[in-house]
Amino acid sequence: MSTDPDVVAETLTTADSDETNRVIDDLSDLDTATRYRLYDDLFDACRPVFDDAEDGYVRQSAVRTLREAYPGVERHPDGSDVLAAEDGSQAEIAEQRERYVSFLLTALDDPDGRVRIAAADAFNLLAVGLGMADLSDERDRIVDNLEALAASQPEERRKHTEQARQSLERLGVSGLLSGALSDDHS
Repeated sequence: MSTDPDVVAETLTTADSDETNRVIDDLSDLDTATRYRLYDDLFDACRPVFDDAEDGYVRQSAVRTLREAYPGVERHPDGSDVLAAEDGSQAEIAEQRERYVSFLLTALDDPDGRVRIAAADAFNLLAVGLGMADLSDERDRIVDNLEALAASQPEERRKHTEQARQSLERLGVSGLLSGALSDDHS
């Protein structure tokens, strides 16, 4: 399977679950640096698929695909150093993360519950990375955005937004605690 962004986007539009899962598996096999190089183009190709799809499965697939393609530099043990050869600056990494978070916030307000569940799951994984990288200010800003979104949502949508917020708060605290423990044992 190709990881060419246009081919991936075209595959998502077919709503073929086997092909979609194959794309997601292929993306999960990529290393962080490759995902970093691919992500912006993939995001640009998949976002219109999400925006234009009437089928909730297609929108859910776009969320799952972008979750798997997201480089997650903050989860990598070497942090942004893993991208040193790629000239990946902290600002570029933060910009990718910001676009991703904005997309996930939109997905959390989707009328289809499958899409909201996929977005909440993506926030769960993001929370792990933010905790590992000790990006508490950014985590707090995202929590504020989630709280504002939840305040404007009907109850059925709010449930998934609250799950995402709880993941960020719970896993952010775990990341901070693990950092404190490792500092104590240094």
